[in-house]
Amino acid sequence: MHAVSGRGGAFVAVNCGALPETLVETELFGYRKGAFSGANDDRLGLIRAADRGTLFLDEIGDLPLPSQAAFLRVLQEREVLPVGGTKPIGVDIRLVAATHRNLDQLVTDEKFRDDLFARVSGIRVDLPPLRERREDLGLLIATLLGRVSGEAAARVSFDVRAARALFRHRWPMNVRELEKSLAAAVILAGDNPIECEHLPPQVAAALLAPAAADADDDVEHDTEDDRPLTAEEIRRKEELDKLLREHAGNISAVARAMGKARMQIQRWIKRYRLDPESYRR
Repeated sequence: MHAVSGRGGAFVAVNCGALPETLVETELFGYRKGAFSGANDDRLGLIRAADRGTLFLDEIGDLPLPSQAAFLRVLQEREVLPVGGTKPIGVDIRLVAATHRNLDQLVTDEKFRDDLFARVSGIRVDLPPLRERREDLGLLIATLLGRVSGEAAARVSFDVRAARALFRHRWPMNVRELEKSLAAAVILAGDNPIECEHLPPQVAAALLAPAAADADDDVEHDTEDDRPLTAEEIRRKEELDKLLREHAGNISAVARAMGKARMQIQRWIKRYRLDPESYRR
C-alpha cells in the first residue's frame, strides 16, 4: 500500500506491544534537547519520522489506555507535541494498523477507547485464519518460496504426498508457520523435490490419518456452531445474506462476488445456519 501510494515519506513500523508504557510518548512523539536527563539532542520520534509517509501500528490492540489517549490527538489534530516542547508540530501521515485482537470486544470491555477506534476504522480488512482459506495456499507458497529461496524458487518442486500434506495441515500458527515449514524443507531437500520427510513432523502427520483429519474438520465446525457469533462473523453473515438474496441462493455466484472458493462459502453457510434454498425465487 505504501509503495503504490506515491507518498514521498518513509514507511515506519511500530510494534505497539513492545513499547514500554513509560516510554511511549518519547518513542512516538520525540523530545527536545534537555527535556530530561540524558536528552542530549533533539529526537524526531517515530510519528514525525513517518511524516509524508506511512505509519504502521502493529498490534494496536496492545496499546495501553494512557498511550491511546496521547495518540488520539495526533489523529485528531494531525500534530505532535515533543516531550519538553511548547509548540505542536504538524505531521502528514497515512495510518495503517493491524491487530490479532477483537477491537470491537475491547471497546465493549472498555479496554480500547471508542474515540480512537472510530479514527482508525477507515477501510477495514478482516483476514481469516489460513485453515479457512486453503484456496490461497498455492499463491502463498509461491510467494514465500520466493522470499526464502530467491531466484532458486523456480526450481523448487514437491512430490504428491508432500503437497497433499501442505493442504491437509490445519496451520494453527497461520502464515508464519507455513513460511518456517517451507524454509526448513527447502534446506533439507537441497536440489531434490520436497518430500514429506523434509516437512515438520506436525505437517507430515496430516497424511497419517487423512480420514481422521477430515473428521476433525467436521467436529470443529459442529462445535463452532454452538458458540455465539463474533462481531466480525455477524458482519460477514450480513454480507453473505445480502449476496445470497442478490444471487437467488446461487453459491457459485456468491463465491465469485466475495472472491472466495465455493467450499469456503458452504462452510460459512453452515456456520451461520443459512439456507440457500430459501433465497431461490
